[in-house]
Amino acid sequence: MIAAVKPIASSSVESVTDVVMDFLSHLKKSGEAHILGVAAELDLSFSQLRATFVLADCLEELAVHELAARLGSSMATAGRAVQALTRAGLVARREDEQDRRVKRVRLTQAGHDLVAGFVHAHREAVRECLESLDDHERERIAQALAPILERRDQPIGGQEDQLVQAVRQGEGP
Repeated sequence: MIAAVKPIASSSVESVTDVVMDFLSHLKKSGEAHILGVAAELDLSFSQLRATFVLADCLEELAVHELAARLGSSMATAGRAVQALTRAGLVARREDEQDRRVKRVRLTQAGHDLVAGFVHAHREAVRECLESLDDHERERIAQALAPILERRDQPIGGQEDQLVQAVRQGEGP
């Protein structure tokens, strides 16, 4: 049974925001069961999952203090997450060559595979949603998203602080 959808009251930012949030919530719920099931099987906390996704976006190893900064967490929290992820075989940890007190971390192949599985689950949720539409409806969605995607590298809201820019560029604090 198809649920009734409220017509969009206007094209105001607030009205469209509500529609987009409803859509994203629907997609999130579709892919969430898989992700939460895998996380539960591996006994991963939210902090550990976040650390996994941050490391997946990094081209180079991070020091644990750099990971903590990107997570917005304490060194202790990041260190515990790294320790648990290392035990699970998802993260590799080594001493820094210049400073043996510094531990450098990166995802293992198993960690990359885990993240790829999560991305695949989300992609499948989107695909299933789009499968229910006809060609014309899919084309309209693609056209509506095009202006947003064309601006994806531009700051949102006009201003970004330097930390956010550095993290996006992989330079981090």
